[in-house]
Amino acid sequence: MDGCGIVKKKGRGYPGTVGPKQLKNKIFVMFGLWMMLTHSPRAFAQGATQKSEEDDFSSTPQLDYGEFNEAEDENRTTTFYQYGRFFGFSIGAGYDGVTGNRGALWQGGFPMVDVRVHYWFDFHFALQLAFSDAQHKYTDLQNYLVSVDLSRIGIDFKYYFDTQDSSAPLTFANPYVYLGIGNYRKTENNPITEAVPSSNVPVFSLGVGFEFPIRHRSTYFYLEGRFNIANFPDSGSNTFSATRGIADLSGAFYNACGGLLFTW
Repeated sequence: MDGCGIVKKKGRGYPGTVGPKQLKNKIFVMFGLWMMLTHSPRAFAQGATQKSEEDDFSSTPQLDYGEFNEAEDENRTTTFYQYGRFFGFSIGAGYDGVTGNRGALWQGGFPMVDVRVHYWFDFHFALQLAFSDAQHKYTDLQNYLVSVDLSRIGIDFKYYFDTQDSSAPLTFANPYVYLGIGNYRKTENNPITEAVPSSNVPVFSLGVGFEFPIRHRSTYFYLEGRFNIANFPDSGSNTFSATRGIADLSGAFYNACGGLLFTW
């Protein structure tokens, strides 16, 4: 006991104070509780679910270019509705020619009348219903003039090339190609003998053309060439082999035409 009457005991602090060892124990307990809360099964599951969802909707080539990426398609559709064409009607005229042995016998083919109805799916794909008619003629073995009416009705699937990155003249020309199928009708009329029954055969067509705008989305001038493949029943006929040296009537058909296209 000192002069002030206070007894000091070795190794003990004042009442209410925390020693270094006790402070260390409390810190360890608090850290353990924090680890248990943040790494509990529920927290782990939530973190895994969130990570899984992020992985599912992360950018991948399949999502960028697949059906889930609709923004680009919607943008193209909106642009087409604003600047594209939907329906059209065209009328034109041109020349209808024949190759091979039949071409050596037949004459004429001008003018050919061409009428079409058009429908556009988008900027690149279109459908057209087409009708064309031309008059040909030839001289038979009795030297009579036989008139031939050759008509085609068919459906054509058109593809317009993307010319945004091309030169200005090519972009202005608006080039396209198409494949078509239809019916070819040939009717021969001899003024002396009885009329020959009409022949109807399938025809396959390949065409290429250009559409020059006169007024955008309204009026165009088109130029086109088309090659037609058809086989009529008389293609193997040797009627003119002895007198004119034409072994048969084989040959293909082609035409070139131009006209006006009205769209809306």
